[in-house]
Amino acid sequence: MFNYTIPTNCTHVKLDIGLSYNAPHSQIWLSKEPNLFVFGFEPSPEANRKLKIPNNNRYNKSDRFIILPVALSNVKIQENMNFYQTTKDVGTSSLYKPIDKMAKNNMGFGKYNIVNIPVISLKMFFDNFPWERFDYIDYIKIDAQGSDLKILQGADYYLKERVVYVTAEADGFQYEDCEESIEKNIISFMISQ
Repeated sequence: MFNYTIPTNCTHVKLDIGLSYNAPHSQIWLSKEPNLFVFGFEPSPEANRKLKIPNNNRYNKSDRFIILPVALSNVKIQENMNFYQTTKDVGTSSLYKPIDKMAKNNMGFGKYNIVNIPVISLKMFFDNFPWERFDYIDYIKIDAQGSDLKILQGADYYLKERVVYVTAEADGFQYEDCEESIEKNIISFMISQ
């Protein structure tokens, strides 16, 4: 599914889902953990363009960091979906349409453009992961603007069997049709795992 090589000196892996325009979590992890490999997921074309700017992300050319330009959700096969790329802060872009008060010019996220992007599930990613080399994923950080619960649901059995730690953000109130992505539902799902 993806073409990547994990260097032999890397002994553990983290996933950073929702990098925004500078991948702050990945940069901190990579600066402190010399044997870490990070898979970053960022579907926004504008955020990916900014991630490639020199000095914005010092790990953009690292052999220990790969950026996958896809969105994640609870899908069974790869799909293409509309993605609402916000203009004021690309880090607030989402598979979900911002509610009207968040999309006004001088408030919230600013206006948005709709782009079509590929969407996969964590299960699809994990089905192709080199488990023969890594017994588990250390940590998954998710900040996906209303998609966090669906991303967790899309991990299937891997979440309970192969992942040690997870953080997710509950923010269903800022986007249309993602009311289920609230703290109570995320906690309930995680307890079930």
